[in-house]
Amino acid sequence: MEELKKNLPSDVKILLAIDASKFIKRSISNLTQAVFFGGLLVILVVFIFLRHLRGSFIISLTLPFSLIVAFTFMYLMGYSINMISLFSLAIAVGMVVDNAIVVYENIYRFRTKGMSASEAAVEGTAEVGNAITAGTLTTVAVFLPIIFTRGIAGVLFKQLGSITTVVILASLFTALTLTPMLSSLLLAKKKTGEKTGLLGFFYRLFENFFNALENTYRWALTVALNYRKTVITFTVLLFFVSLWSIRYIGTEFMPEEDQGEVRGFIELPLGTRVEKTDEVVRRIAKILKEKVPEREIFFMRAGATETGFGAMMGRKEGTNTILFALTLVPKEKRTRSNKEIAHFLEHEVSRIPGLKSADFFTEDPINALALGTTKAFTLEIYGDDFKTMEAFAKRVKKALAKVQGLTSITISREKGKPEIWIYPDRWKAAQVGLSIYQIGTELRTLYAGDVVSKYREKGKEYDIVVKSPPSYRDELSDLSQAVFVNPVEKWIPLDVFAEYRTGAGPVAVERKDQQRLIKVEADIYGRPLGAVTADAKKVLARVPIPAGVDYKFGGQIEEQKESFADLGIALLLATLLVYMVMAAQYESFLDPFIIMFSVPFAITGVLLGLLLTGTTLNLITIIGTITLVGIVVNNAIVLVDYSNILYRRGLPIKDALVTAGTTRLRPVLMTAITTICGMVPLIVMKREGSELWRPFGISVSSGLAFSTFITLIFVPVLYSILKARKQAR
Repeated sequence: MEELKKNLPSDVKILLAIDASKFIKRSISNLTQAVFFGGLLVILVVFIFLRHLRGSFIISLTLPFSLIVAFTFMYLMGYSINMISLFSLAIAVGMVVDNAIVVYENIYRFRTKGMSASEAAVEGTAEVGNAITAGTLTTVAVFLPIIFTRGIAGVLFKQLGSITTVVILASLFTALTLTPMLSSLLLAKKKTGEKTGLLGFFYRLFENFFNALENTYRWALTVALNYRKTVITFTVLLFFVSLWSIRYIGTEFMPEEDQGEVRGFIELPLGTRVEKTDEVVRRIAKILKEKVPEREIFFMRAGATETGFGAMMGRKEGTNTILFALTLVPKEKRTRSNKEIAHFLEHEVSRIPGLKSADFFTEDPINALALGTTKAFTLEIYGDDFKTMEAFAKRVKKALAKVQGLTSITISREKGKPEIWIYPDRWKAAQVGLSIYQIGTELRTLYAGDVVSKYREKGKEYDIVVKSPPSYRDELSDLSQAVFVNPVEKWIPLDVFAEYRTGAGPVAVERKDQQRLIKVEADIYGRPLGAVTADAKKVLARVPIPAGVDYKFGGQIEEQKESFADLGIALLLATLLVYMVMAAQYESFLDPFIIMFSVPFAITGVLLGLLLTGTTLNLITIIGTITLVGIVVNNAIVLVDYSNILYRRGLPIKDALVTAGTTRLRPVLMTAITTICGMVPLIVMKREGSELWRPFGISVSSGLAFSTFITLIFVPVLYSILKARKQAR
């Protein structure tokens, strides 16, 4: 990026500086706040459940320790503090205390039974050590497929997977060492029930609530175990109904961030002089000043850049083009999004007479280089004959105009630029002492101008450009007045050795995979990319395809298809890895099979969360779903592991399940709620960058909440059925 910036024109450097210094800085600041407030919420939840400071302090120490390990790892790996690394920490904040909660709660339970602090620390940690180790390894396992995912998804989330993995492993180490050690030293000898005063009232209030919750759950679980077939039928039916709801959830490649910027490309008819284009620039500036109060800085440039940077960004350049850039005030200070402002400007500017097209977009041009276009919708037409391809492209454009949500539909290949072609006769030119190089150079000076010197005043520098006056270059006939000086200082008119006439300039030939290409591109407004693409396919199915012509969807549509396929494989692989880790841990195929049934209902929760909040299914929500695979099994592991312990001690299956469920209810709820609370800042914050991380928070929190509720009932019921059948054999 730094090397690219060095070679950019000064005006483009200014725009890139705006990007880096404002949006990225604000996004990093907002994510830092999300990590901080997420941590505070987690500590508050822990205190509400435990109601004493020492226990809350012991568990809360997991947070700074894990973050220190994370920053050390980032330093060793050469990672910077950026949006992805902070996003990883925001994800991990709610998860790092889970292991410490389970360990401390079990130590505290042994302590209240009369054991000494040291004995309770040893016995309590040993009893749940295998469970939290299995849970942590399953969470780590889901990030391995993400790290090795190909394409843009792999580039974006490799750092996320590695940092989150390190933080979670650090939390396991802390839970198995620091938490029991501090518990043996700091765990109060006096029973918490003996507290008096305000803290005692606070303790008794929540203790009564938790006792009532445990009694209600014991009753509900007992009823469920008595009506096992009904519970299984209802939950399975609920899962399939949730899958049916996918048709009502929109899809897109990536949620578009409101970066507080709008860019535009305005085109006038080919051959328009730059002076006329500049008049349009002034009219656009007037619209901005009068009708866009959200503006902060705006920039416009008419004509072509010296370096051809616009062409590098996939935009045509010429005297008839206008490059536009606008930065907006911070998101919290305006009521309209950058997408809404871009749509408004496109409508207003298009009303200016004489424009050929006005295209306003919000995509970052540097990011657009990866996709080859700044527009979300791209249809690539391939063939050998340009005339046939152009005719088909026009029919496609007309058909796509009927699709709701598509705006600013353009065709990449259009008619050539009108030009004046000069044909010098080399023999005649040589006879009068003129070379082709000299003729071309002097024509350029006459009509395009040439910088001959600099004018300096008050520390500023201005170019001195020499060119013929407008009255000598307005009409084709003015060329007859062009004269050239030969080596013997004789004036030679152009008519003596050259002919000239009007024509059309050559059109650039686009190619992809060694095939000729024409693109039909469009912006999307008001609808998700998946819905628009589905409607476009239906419309295009009715457009006859000429022989020798083919088309396919490209840009974001192509990336979405490939990334969704790769992440779908990653989801299946993560599920398989989680099962294998648990099978190796328990040396059993049955227990992991029971535990894995918490995963489908996490997907149900994700779909319901997306449906209720109007969030699309995109790259971020799929990453959140994959992450859930390793998280939701933790609660089931805690339940099944303790049920096995009680069953081996001689309790009947039903009694073991009810006792295990009631005993482990608090740590299960604590771990689930702390993880959800860690996501709350990601969901509720609506500042710069929130569009990217909000879908992740929604998918993880909704999936975990629903899965926890179902797991507490469904997993014990399934456990009782399968264990009973195994006993019968």
